[in-house]
Amino acid sequence: MAHTNSLPRLPFDIQSFQRVRENGYLYVDKTDLIYDLVHSGIYVFLSRPRRFGKSLLCDTLRCYFEGRKELFEGLKIMDLETEWRQHPVIRLDMSGIDATSEGLQANLDDVLSGYERQYGLETNHNAKISIRFKNLVLEAYKQTGQQVVVLIDEYDRPLQQTWQTDEHQRTKEIYRSLLKMLKPLGDYLRFVFLTGITKFTQLSLFSSINNLRNISFDGRYAALCGITEEELHTCLADHIAQLAQARGMTVEETYARLKANYDGYHFSDENMVDLYNPFSLLNAIGSERISN
Repeated sequence: MAHTNSLPRLPFDIQSFQRVRENGYLYVDKTDLIYDLVHSGIYVFLSRPRRFGKSLLCDTLRCYFEGRKELFEGLKIMDLETEWRQHPVIRLDMSGIDATSEGLQANLDDVLSGYERQYGLETNHNAKISIRFKNLVLEAYKQTGQQVVVLIDEYDRPLQQTWQTDEHQRTKEIYRSLLKMLKPLGDYLRFVFLTGITKFTQLSLFSSINNLRNISFDGRYAALCGITEEELHTCLADHIAQLAQARGMTVEETYARLKANYDGYHFSDENMVDLYNPFSLLNAIGSERISN
């Protein structure tokens, strides 16, 4: 398909908000929902299927809390946010960890070591991960005077990979020791956000965070990830028209074909908005992979 220079490029599997914004990629603006979310509580959990935009959401949150105002120019949040405070952010990405408790331990050790260097803390590889995490949060708060943001993306990936193996319980214990620190550190935390594909109520990991709010089926945030029908007809309208022309179809036929193949997600009974998986949808639009 020939691409016209006037259309923004589609962000195929790009998880960096900065890269999307600085390189002219299409961004479906969810920042009004993000603003509402971060001002509605501290401890939040969101479950969504894989390839549904959770990692990009986490990175958008990181940029927002780091006060990267320039990346949000022209977006809805600019009419809402007035302070743009710079908070220290600790982000833990579990998506690429080896399916062993040792892999999880090594990943956490590596990530925390980086943050410890950033804040001038001595790294003790023999210390418990939970103690190092606690000391890191306290030091970040002490040095910046701002509450800390913790983002844990795809928390359940190691748990799923070790399911029904001897490694599973050991992996759970590492998580439990880390997560139990979140509640007593509450005075030093601005926002804690976890994503995954597993309902957190199915595990005992979160018993120590009894105020963790599950927004997975909250109608207010049903469209926080994914592309709605309205967004498809507005943000992607020019791309759809281009695709229709390339395929020799009408625009209406193209929308119908996309809806038949990629629509079907609903996450709230109170808000039955139709949602498209963004990874599948954008790849279909970009590569013309719509079956006849």
